[in-house]
Amino acid sequence: MTEQKASGPKRIIVRILTEIVLPAIAFGLGVGFATGNYPVSFITGLAISGTIYVLYKLDQTFLHPRLANLPRDWQLGLEITSSLLEHILGALLGLFICGRIFGFVVEPTIAWFTIWMIFIGFLVVHSAGYALRFYRELREKELLEKQLRALATQAELKALKAQINPHFLFNTLNTIAQLVHSDTAQAEATIERLAEMFRYVLAGSERGLVPLEEELSFLDGYLEIERARFGERLRVTREVAPEALDVPVPSLILQPLVENVIRHGRGADGSIDLSIRVQYHDEVVIAIADQGPGMDPRHKAGEGQGVGLRNVDERLRKTYGDGYSLEATGNKPQGTVVMVRIPV
Repeated sequence: MTEQKASGPKRIIVRILTEIVLPAIAFGLGVGFATGNYPVSFITGLAISGTIYVLYKLDQTFLHPRLANLPRDWQLGLEITSSLLEHILGALLGLFICGRIFGFVVEPTIAWFTIWMIFIGFLVVHSAGYALRFYRELREKELLEKQLRALATQAELKALKAQINPHFLFNTLNTIAQLVHSDTAQAEATIERLAEMFRYVLAGSERGLVPLEEELSFLDGYLEIERARFGERLRVTREVAPEALDVPVPSLILQPLVENVIRHGRGADGSIDLSIRVQYHDEVVIAIADQGPGMDPRHKAGEGQGVGLRNVDERLRKTYGDGYSLEATGNKPQGTVVMVRIPV
């Protein structure tokens, strides 16, 4: 707290020195060189510097807020122009007033040429300083907005995960409920496996991205639970590129896709083909194919009332952008292929 209190006055002193005192000395030297009257010239320099500072404050109060909605390049260009005009107008106004008060006259030719060279050089440097500070403030504002958008996206992703967790639990408990009547021992084993899976679910909710190898291991656990219900009717073939196993992917991204095949694509009465390959060295393509009745060609992946596909589609878009949405195409001779692309 003490350091923060001390930094306030220190910052004010630095701003007074850089924005008023040092420019006043520079302007005063220019006027003194041209007039030969240095005591008066330093007062004139202080008047010029103070006038410029007042014009700058007026700019910040009335013009600056009105630039906020313009594109960044427009904001920067207008701010540089207004800053330069503030310095020129402030210099002329300060010279005019002090010249009338103190009655000094600047000799023409070399004297005027010298003073205006000093003025113009310092005006450019001083204007660039104002413009640089404005650009820095603008960058800080953009960074803050970017951080706020990232936090909002993280909150939305957590909400989506919170939505998929009870959905997965509800469906798995339905499977266990059916096993209780047909195979008690298998039901107990399935409950233990479910407990192990939920440890992963809770850990994955905090980690966000996990290696693809861990997702596949979690998927194996889920398939074991479903296989306890469907037996040998549930057949899964997989082809996984070894170089894709370390690629980070959103947690719980595969299980909803396979679950959708089992529930709606007759995955329990045919085969589920899982293919994972690296494409163009910068994308992992995950394809899950079934041989069910197929999807309506007018239907888009991620649309409709199903929680699983819609959830995966939204999480992909929020994590990687709209270019990485869930994709669905027809399978041959029949069925559906659901595809996910993950940037490496």
